[in-house]
Amino acid sequence: MLQQSFLAKLLTAIAAVLALVFLSFAGAFCQDMREGEARSHNQQGMEYFKRGFYDHAPRNQVADAERNYRLAVKELKTAISKDFSYTEAHRNLARVYFVQKNFDGAAEEYKRVAELAPGDLDAYVNRALALIELGRPGEAIQVLENAKGHTRDPKALETLDSYMGKIRACQEVEVR
Repeated sequence: MLQQSFLAKLLTAIAAVLALVFLSFAGAFCQDMREGEARSHNQQGMEYFKRGFYDHAPRNQVADAERNYRLAVKELKTAISKDFSYTEAHRNLARVYFVQKNFDGAAEEYKRVAELAPGDLDAYVNRALALIELGRPGEAIQVLENAKGHTRDPKALETLDSYMGKIRACQEVEVR
């Protein structure tokens, strides 16, 4: 009787361990599946973007280009919904928004890129460009100033200072 009770407890413990192992594999499997889906939607979104930007826009086929950009946005948003931390999908969505002249959307997505990858200085610079297009040069300068906190590279710091100087010079010309 004692042996049966011990055996039952042992089997219960083994079953519990196996269940935990299975659940951890299932969670990892689901995560891998979501990441794979996100990458697939990102890739499809970029195919639509490239078709619009390289095939239709140069031929002045504006309606076809815009249709492809809309499809790109849809795919890239789906990629982000599958994996919010997928930096490349945010970057690509920002790029499409910028081409569509949706500078608010571009600035917001570049902000997310900078949050997800703080050392990505291009995200700060591109966000600053979108803010300039929106007529918000003061915010653009602040974004570039923030970027300086994420690098020690003297050349990058010099370049960021140069960009801020150019924005300030344009602000002075506009005041006159």
